[in-house]
Amino acid sequence: MELDSVYRIYRPLLLSIAYRMLGSVTNAEDLVQDAFETVQQQDLHKDGGHVRNLKAYLCKIVTNRCLDYLKSTRKKREVYVGPWLPEPLVQDYSVVPGSATAAGQDPLQTIVLEDTISYAFLILLDRLTPIERAVFILREAFEYDYRDIADFVNKTELGCRKIYSRLKRKIQDEPPAELISCAQSEQLVLRFLHATATGDMDGLFAMLSEDIVLYSDGGGKVMAAIKPITSSQRVLAFIQGLVSKDDGAGAVRLVKVNGQLGFVLSSPSEPFPTVVSLAFKDDRIQRIYLIRNPDKLLHVNLG
Repeated sequence: MELDSVYRIYRPLLLSIAYRMLGSVTNAEDLVQDAFETVQQQDLHKDGGHVRNLKAYLCKIVTNRCLDYLKSTRKKREVYVGPWLPEPLVQDYSVVPGSATAAGQDPLQTIVLEDTISYAFLILLDRLTPIERAVFILREAFEYDYRDIADFVNKTELGCRKIYSRLKRKIQDEPPAELISCAQSEQLVLRFLHATATGDMDGLFAMLSEDIVLYSDGGGKVMAAIKPITSSQRVLAFIQGLVSKDDGAGAVRLVKVNGQLGFVLSSPSEPFPTVVSLAFKDDRIQRIYLIRNPDKLLHVNLG
């Protein structure tokens, strides 16, 4: 098979794996490109024939590139200013995920949008070790068998089974925020925006879960809360501060954030916009994610 064909066929899959592993479109693109350059320099006709399973071969290369990257950047993450949030996948609200073909599309268009790429799920993955993340993603999102996973991550098949089983139980005990329908999320997001726009703080407070947490990622490059904000009272006070600072001069645009409805905030008082993702539980807001680091908005159409 010609390399151009290999690139066209397998690039979407490899980007999907790398993005879930890294939480960054930019880094996922770089590692996938590096993987194809590695393949280009190698002889794919080993032992007088083709690589036995080219798809598995490429997935193993990308998985190991991701593991190496996560290990090498561990110390950098430890000194990151404030909460670290994944780079969001943002699409126009009118776009149906997966409706466009990969050819000629923006990189994020080639990444499958489903429950295992929701923003809340990526947050959960970030709490795992690199090996745990690889095993869980390959099994849960891509349904690889344990023999392939073991080969990808250089572990025993039994070891991979144990890792996945342990993580599955843990996630069942501490599930991420629930996925809801587009119609339901639209209703809740619009209620939230209406309450903030009209100053209905009582109505807004009623939407907040008791265990709500607000995360704001500025990466030390723009103003953002350095620590997560907990409790409905503190979150409400924080939102009130943002509303009063903006004084109604900002603009809101509904978008899809990792397949779920969110929005982009633009304000004349801020040099960069903010991508907002909400996570719900029992029709209340359980998590608010404010992605403000401009380095994480490079792939976002902010117009």
